[in-house]
Amino acid sequence: LPMTRALKLLEAMKSPTSSIKPNIVTYNAAIRACAECLNLAGAFDLLRQLKEDGLEPTIVTYGSLMTACERMGDVEAASKVFRMVKEDDGGNDNDDIQANEIIYGAAISCCRKARQPERALLLLRKMISDELSPNTATFNTVVAALAEGKPDSKIDNNILWEKALAVFKVMKSKHAPPGVAPNRQTYNILVRCLAANLQPGYAESLLTAMRK
Repeated sequence: LPMTRALKLLEAMKSPTSSIKPNIVTYNAAIRACAECLNLAGAFDLLRQLKEDGLEPTIVTYGSLMTACERMGDVEAASKVFRMVKEDDGGNDNDDIQANEIIYGAAISCCRKARQPERALLLLRKMISDELSPNTATFNTVVAALAEGKPDSKIDNNILWEKALAVFKVMKSKHAPPGVAPNRQTYNILVRCLAANLQPGYAESLLTAMRK
């Protein structure tokens, strides 16, 4: 497995007899390998190790950690990564340590996997307020999270299909980030959602719009 090879190589480099010591690039690659192999605990342990070795995490480090959270659908771990990024941003002079589109995109996907559509929508809003530019894929992930979610029956106005439509309207509006527009995937998600929620009129209008 790539993760096993990466971790063995890292251990060999950390050996007292090794003339080559691991740098942040080495650790980032190992964290990414853990992410791809669904080893979230291993990814966080590597973060601990690199700090013990006197290295500073980069935005690539945190992006790989967030990918590990996304692969597992672990929202609490994703929140922990956000906190660490914020602490690093406030605690040193490195402007590169700020949550970027990659980190937000992975976190939003994580919320979708965890069936937390409202949190996905909140992250999209936060992303835009931070003057970042979510792409069409990120918007589609939020639309899908809302379309697949189950509304909280305790909250009368929590109608997720309406919120999915609202995100779609933003994608079509002049306020959409550059390059963002609904695509076939957007329409497919919404049509299935509207059909499932017994909204044939909306579904039919979307199908008509998609054919234009």
